Amino acid sequence: MAPTPYAELHCHTNFSFLDGASAPDDLVERAVELGLTGLAVTDHAGLYGAVRFVSAAEAAGLHPVIGLEIELLDPAVPDPGGIVIPARRPRRRQPADRATDRSPSETAPFDATEGLPARPRPTRIRLPGHRPAVKEDLRGIGEGVRGPHLVLLARSQVGWRSLCRLVSRANMAGTKGVPRFSQALLAEHTEGLVALSGCRDGELVRRLRTGDLAGARAVAERYAALFGRGEGTATSGFFIELSHHLLPDDDWLVTESAVLAGGLGLPVVVTNDVHYARAEDRELADVLGAIRHGRSLDTLGDLRRPDGESYLKSGPELEGLVVGEDRAAAAWAAGIATAVELAASCSVDLGFEQYRFPGFAVPGGETPFSYLVELCQAGARKRYHPLTPPVVKQLAHELDVIQG
Repeated sequence: MAPTPYAELHCHTNFSFLDGASAPDDLVERAVELGLTGLAVTDHAGLYGAVRFVSAAEAAGLHPVIGLEIELLDPAVPDPGGIVIPARRPRRRQPADRATDRSPSETAPFDATEGLPARPRPTRIRLPGHRPAVKEDLRGIGEGVRGPHLVLLARSQVGWRSLCRLVSRANMAGTKGVPRFSQALLAEHTEGLVALSGCRDGELVRRLRTGDLAGARAVAERYAALFGRGEGTATSGFFIELSHHLLPDDDWLVTESAVLAGGLGLPVVVTNDVHYARAEDRELADVLGAIRHGRSLDTLGDLRRPDGESYLKSGPELEGLVVGEDRAAAAWAAGIATAVELAASCSVDLGFEQYRFPGFAVPGGETPFSYLVELCQAGARKRYHPLTPPVVKQLAHELDVIQG
C-alpha cells in the first residue's frame, strides 16, 4: 500500500526570527526525506527567506509554496468581550507622571532627586518618516495575548505581488520588527491569495476555545467572502485549518472545526504548524524562545511552546493522529488530501532570469529603450557619461535583443 501523500502548508524557518529553528535548506531536505509532495514557508510577517527556500526546493525537486503568517491588530468581526484582542495592561506610572498630578502649590520649582541630575530631552514633533513614536517591546509577551494569526499563501504571480505589497505597507505603518497588519489593509491585498484560518492563535480557534460559536461562524463567513468561495480546492480562497499536537483539547478542536466547516460548506486543510525540521530540534527552539524573551530556560515558563510536536511530519504520521468513524476523522482525512491539492494549485515563478525595468515616463514617440540609448549617446558626446560611442552601440544592440 502506497504511503499517504501530504504537503505541509504552515511552516516557519529561521527567518521567523527567533521563532523558527531550522533553515529553509534543512526543511527542504527533511521534506524530501519524508516524501512530501510540496512545502510552504509561512514565516512571521516577512518574506525574507522566500528566495533561499524556492532555490533550495527547486534544486531538490520539491514543489515550493510561498506564504506568510500575519498578526492582525483588530478582529475580523466585533469583539466586545475581548476574546480575540485581549486588553493591554495599563502602563506603569513613572515618577514624572505622578509629579504632574500634584497641584501647583505642591510642585516645587525644581524637583530633582539628590545625586541624580536632571537630563532634559529635546522635543521632536515628528520622527523621521512622519510616523508616531511607538515602542514595541514584545519580550515576555506570549502569543496568546497578542493579535490573532492568519496564514496567507500566494496562488500565482499576482498573489506574490499582493504579499509583497501587504508586507511593505505593514512595515511602513509599524515599527522596527513589528509591522502593523490591519483588517482594512488586508482587505486591499487579497488578489491571488489563499487564506488559512490559522493555528491555536487564529481568531477562529480563539473563539471556539471560549465557546463563542456564533463569533467563529461569523469570522469564517467574513474571510470566505473576502477571499472567495470556490467550487473546489483549486478555486476556493479560504480554508479552515486543522492541527493536532497531542494537546488535551486538540481532539475537541478538530471536531468543532470540522462541524463548523461542514455547516458552512467550507473546505478544511490539515497542517502541523512546523517550527523545526526534526523532533530533536525542539531543544534549540526553546533556546531561541528564551533569547527572544530575554529569559533563561528555567524561567521561560509558559512562553515556551506547549508541545514537542511542531516538527515536519509525513502523511502517515499525521494520518494516525485522528482515527475512527466519526465526522472529525473523515474531515481529517479529507484535510490531508486537500493539502496536497492546494499545494499543487499554488505556483509562483520568481523569475530570476527575467529582466525587470521600472516604469519610467518618456517623451512621446519614444520607447524606454530608445530613450535610454539617446540619453547615453548624448552623455557620451558631452563627456557627461563614461560611456563611449562603441559601448553605447553595444548597449543599444543588447537592449534591442531584450526588447525583441
